[in-house]
Amino acid sequence: MADLIKLSVCLFAYCIMAPVWGYIIANNRQLEKATIFGLIFVLGLHIDTTVIMVGSIEWYRGVTKGYEFNLMEVIAVSLLTAAILDPTRKFRWFPPGTFIWLVYVICCSMSIFSAFELNYVLMSILKFSKCWIIVYAVCNSIRSSNDLKLYLDAIVVMIVYQCLIVLKMKYIDGVYQARGLFEHQNPLAMFTYLAILPLLSSALSKHTEPWRSFLHLAGFGAGAVIILSALSRASLAMFAAGSILVVILGILLRPSVKKFSIAAVGMLGGIVLLAMTLDTIISRFNDEGNEASGETREVMNQAAVAMARDKPLGVGWNNFGKAINPPYPYGDVIDEWNRNRGQNVDEDYAKGVVESIYYLHFGENGYAGLISFILVIASQILRPGILVLREKRSYLGDLSLGICIALTIMAIHLTLERVLTQTKNLSLWMVMIGLIAAVVYLRKSPQEKAV
Repeated sequence: MADLIKLSVCLFAYCIMAPVWGYIIANNRQLEKATIFGLIFVLGLHIDTTVIMVGSIEWYRGVTKGYEFNLMEVIAVSLLTAAILDPTRKFRWFPPGTFIWLVYVICCSMSIFSAFELNYVLMSILKFSKCWIIVYAVCNSIRSSNDLKLYLDAIVVMIVYQCLIVLKMKYIDGVYQARGLFEHQNPLAMFTYLAILPLLSSALSKHTEPWRSFLHLAGFGAGAVIILSALSRASLAMFAAGSILVVILGILLRPSVKKFSIAAVGMLGGIVLLAMTLDTIISRFNDEGNEASGETREVMNQAAVAMARDKPLGVGWNNFGKAINPPYPYGDVIDEWNRNRGQNVDEDYAKGVVESIYYLHFGENGYAGLISFILVIASQILRPGILVLREKRSYLGDLSLGICIALTIMAIHLTLERVLTQTKNLSLWMVMIGLIAAVVYLRKSPQEKAV
């Protein structure tokens, strides 16, 4: 009965409430802008307040524990409805990347034929099919370069809010690795650098108003505080590398006094912030569990490879958490590793999911799933990369640079973390893809190229 009520609420939200709100905002630009801010702000809220899970299996340690319905997608449906009903806009039915995402979902869905648990596969098919609604909404809600900046303004508000939560957690609650409103500090840190590197690139652009440059720099600074408070080792390195690349490439592509000034101020601010947190960062990199954590990742990767060798289509999307545990043999390599370290093995303890998202796709979805995922990642990096070269004298190119670098370092980081399977990180990724899709359309409008 509880699941029936949940499903009824979700269907009402997606099919009635969202379209009605879309009808209301279709001819009211101010309400539509407020809805865009709502879409982004929801990203920063705790998942328990934004996601309803139908058929939830709380004990399962998989990628998703039920059939997810996301408040952000509800808001996205409203924006889509507004775009469809507005006669002044031409609806963009196939944002760049749509076809390859469909191929990816189909390839991963093929694992259903060799899955250990059919229900788990259906959970992932639903989640990863409908998340593309966000790309459609973002792409179709953007009419000009000013709308691109509006999305970044909204990201600033969301990041600053998250920063306040993190600061309270760290300095009032005394949490060593602050996680904010996320389940863990690692997805928080990855989420943050993906959100703020485009802010830095926008702030450096000569096409960004001075007040807005200051706003975007403030958001970038708040994000830096979050990452330093989360103390995720890989994220710290990726964030530093990404920031340096945005500044250096931005200057090389088109040098300006503004960029040199911001770079100088940023360097000084970074030195001060680093000096304040250096002892904690060094301590984090010297934690005793670091070596064991690395070895655990390796044996989990071995288990994923064994799954793909046994089942070329994979053990089933979202089935890794099942396949790694008895009665299946894939978790034996982990038990053997623990015994070799002189530790007792608890046969009843449920093993978790492999950390690398690439090995996760290989184990769950086989060769087709892994290859299609790599193609998605590569295409979403290549597209903004091309835009950077073609639009290096416009705001479109400046923004594309920040997104390209953010997606590139995230792709590298995904060898260590599987966070794109988590709803909040996945949704932000969809936002970034939607922004780039909009840039592709905007660059065809001559009046926009100089904005």
